[in-house]
Amino acid sequence: MRYAVARVVIIGAGLAGLAAATRLKREGLTCLIFEKENRIGGLCRTERKNGFLFDYTGHLLHFRNDIFKSLIFSFKEPVIESKKRNAWIFSHGIFTRYPFQANLYGLPADIVIDCIYEYSRRHFIPCTESINNFNQWTDAYFGSGIARHFLIPYNTKLYRRDPSELTPDCAGRFIPDSDLKLLLRGALCDNKENLGYNSSFYYPSKGGIMAIAENLAKGIPVNTGEKVVKINIGSKKLLTSKGREVNYSKIISTQPVNELIESCEDEIDRIRDCARNLRYVSVFNINLGITGNITDKHWIYVPEEKFIFHRIGFNHNFSSNMAPQGFSSIYIEISYDPLTGIDKKSAIEESVDNLLVMKIISSREQVVLVHTIDIPYAYVIFDHKRKECLQTVRDYLWGKDIYTAGRFGSWDYFSMEDSFMDGWNVAEEKVINNRN
Repeated sequence: MRYAVARVVIIGAGLAGLAAATRLKREGLTCLIFEKENRIGGLCRTERKNGFLFDYTGHLLHFRNDIFKSLIFSFKEPVIESKKRNAWIFSHGIFTRYPFQANLYGLPADIVIDCIYEYSRRHFIPCTESINNFNQWTDAYFGSGIARHFLIPYNTKLYRRDPSELTPDCAGRFIPDSDLKLLLRGALCDNKENLGYNSSFYYPSKGGIMAIAENLAKGIPVNTGEKVVKINIGSKKLLTSKGREVNYSKIISTQPVNELIESCEDEIDRIRDCARNLRYVSVFNINLGITGNITDKHWIYVPEEKFIFHRIGFNHNFSSNMAPQGFSSIYIEISYDPLTGIDKKSAIEESVDNLLVMKIISSREQVVLVHTIDIPYAYVIFDHKRKECLQTVRDYLWGKDIYTAGRFGSWDYFSMEDSFMDGWNVAEEKVINNRN
């Protein structure tokens, strides 16, 4: 057995872990980083197949924080290109612009009337009842029409449960707002105004989204293919899958917090029970190489249950280097409950059938490549147990000098920037500002 001593151990070399390491490095502090996969990046990875580049579904850059933005643009290569969002919704056999609540134009008249009428009722007679779940939230802010025709069916597909089981804060800033004037304009004419946090985005000119992680990892040694399998909190020792025993002072963990708790050897049954109550959904990501240039759209939301996927996107429109010349690429997202799994072969066949129905492709012969990626941890579920259970788990860990960060470390709906800044801030607040 090999032995090591580290003041700080970082578990996971995705964006949050790399951010923590970068922040520590700026202060001249060293750390040991363990990444269970054979390469860095976490969900910020890209795979190459026969000239096609496929990300782990759609990963795009949105800048709200100057630290993250300045760091990303400090790298000379690749060029980070700005894109104006071209996002759509497919329902009732037609394409309408995203977001739904500002783009009713083209939908059947009875649906348009239903959405406007119910939204107007909420506009002039605001909800005075308490809002305790996502169903009630959508009805209170958008009216039952918009909720019924898009928000409820889409989120039911995404989270694989009735939205009444979700808390109102599962929406956050990721659902664009609307107002009556905007709603009416978007019902009477083709409204090309982009709304929401992702109305524009940035993307690397080459290399896929993995280029971001590769740049961040430059000069930072990472022990890839080495998983932290046991942590003895009392003695502050951990053991890795390669038989390395490490004495640590502090840990910054970006792995799913429920798995982190399972690796702890101490008698913490109450904490384990809380961690096991944290819910999530997985995503089966089907990537297709397609002959010809099939569309200029970036992505499409698909709320109807008769289609297997909840969203599809087109990598070749993020960057021309994502597919060989004369070809296009499609990424397909199918969420599923990790407890029940998914029939992957049937999912591929049904997805191609659905693309034909939507007229995204005209024949099966256009599909020249199929590459699948299974993402066990994809989306956090904001159910009614999440807040209390997460607080209990994190309070315990943080009290033992184990700090969690990132989407599944913080168990939150984080963007790429959110995950990065979470790791950065934890390193700053819990290590740099608390040096003994």
